[in-house]
Amino acid sequence: MKSWIWMLMLAMCFVGEAAAQKKGVTLVCRSDDPFVFCTQGCKDEDKNWIPVDPISATWVAVPGYCLFPSPSPCCAGAVCLQAWTPTAITALAQYESICPEAKKQGKWTGQKRPENVPFAH
Repeated sequence: MKSWIWMLMLAMCFVGEAAAQKKGVTLVCRSDDPFVFCTQGCKDEDKNWIPVDPISATWVAVPGYCLFPSPSPCCAGAVCLQAWTPTAITALAQYESICPEAKKQGKWTGQKRPENVPFAH
């Protein structure tokens, strides 16, 4: 009987630990690869911003795009900058909230470029 009590207590410890884990977020860019997402941002039509430092969540707008997330073009006089895609706006919010959680930036040590492992993304 005592062994059942110990097994039950042990099982309850694992249940509590599993419940305490933080639920993951699916990234909208880069096939849910956090290293590539945090170091390179989005690509193609969603590349409206570029990561500068993922740990401090700093970024710059891609030249030609609005300086801040905007679903419509930004115009000042005769100069108009392109609107951001909805995916780029969502991705920036994810970048600012998720990437600083790493606390320090790792270095890529693979033989291929990180965006090509295990497939191009």
